[in-house]
Amino acid sequence: MTTAAVLPPIFITTEAELREAAEDFRSSPRLAIDTESNGFYAWRERVCLIQISTIDRDYIVDPLAVKDLEPLRPLLADASIEKVFHAGEYDVMCLKRDYGFEFVNLFDTMIAGRLLGFKELGLAKLIEAHFSVKLSKKFQKADWGCRPLSAEQVRYAQMDTHYLLRLSENLEAKLAQAGRLEEAREAFQDLTETGPQSRGFDPEGWWDIRGRSAAPDAAFPILRDLYLFREREAERRDRASFRIMPDHLLLKIAVAAPRTKEELAKVPGFSEYLRQRYSGKILEIVHNARHLPAPARPEREPSERMSARERKLLGDLKLWRKTRAEAEGLDPAAVLSGSVLRELASRVARGEADCLSALSPAKRLRYGEELSRMLKGS
Repeated sequence: MTTAAVLPPIFITTEAELREAAEDFRSSPRLAIDTESNGFYAWRERVCLIQISTIDRDYIVDPLAVKDLEPLRPLLADASIEKVFHAGEYDVMCLKRDYGFEFVNLFDTMIAGRLLGFKELGLAKLIEAHFSVKLSKKFQKADWGCRPLSAEQVRYAQMDTHYLLRLSENLEAKLAQAGRLEEAREAFQDLTETGPQSRGFDPEGWWDIRGRSAAPDAAFPILRDLYLFREREAERRDRASFRIMPDHLLLKIAVAAPRTKEELAKVPGFSEYLRQRYSGKILEIVHNARHLPAPARPEREPSERMSARERKLLGDLKLWRKTRAEAEGLDPAAVLSGSVLRELASRVARGEADCLSALSPAKRLRYGEELSRMLKGS
């Protein structure tokens, strides 16, 4: 089957069109929602498209053209309307970040698939398995902030929600049959509580660059100043910082500490384009930072160290989870999350009377007795 027979979406570029569409949305008990953002390209990512499908029509809202998205706010917070996402955590984070939306009554088809033990959780794979429709992946990393959009891009975006309501109906029935619907609902509720994505820049983030710990101390002032320069340049050019220079290249330059353009050109990965555009500035940064003292790492929030008792309990719990996941044909995280295991270990080590209160009601009903027996022997 192909998508050729699917009607083109209703493309919304004005506030009047959005208000009119919101009337259709309001009369629908279920809405499929997806977003496209430009995080691979822009200095500060933003939502560039919002796809919304009812059971019989597909809509695409262009938030770069429609400045006031308030008609969507009451719909997203309406408990009588189910909002269906696939892998919706990032969509929820971005919509909360950009518009301050709140969400009530969500369904996530990826979460559902994980609880059902599906090995292939990508939307395209699920659509193909359930509807024999093969979706394109061509525009997964497109710059959705560019206008105009091609007809191919619009169709690609439309397909992200076109089948989603029917897919969620299939998965909800399977969840009920498997006795996991309440567990899914708990996970969907957790999704509504996801916080907004941060827009902040951490000037100390260079400490976390992969491989930094193996570099000599003398490289640290250079790495720090290159990192800060890259951020200023990313803002000036409105480009994602990794598209100015990737982390690994910043680290290589800092370690090499080149003195001349010839030495800089020998740094692996330093392209001709970068040589022409940034050689002078990079050499200036290296020269000025070369003899600076190594900066002291800022104090982080103190993390509680686990006792030997907690570590043993956590190891036992992970082994139990692995065995249980294999028996149920699930990903271990679908049994219990790592954070819940750590909380259980901590509560047991502290000798709490009801350590299983760390579990949600549905998880406690499913695993409580078994865990209680296991933990008594640990």
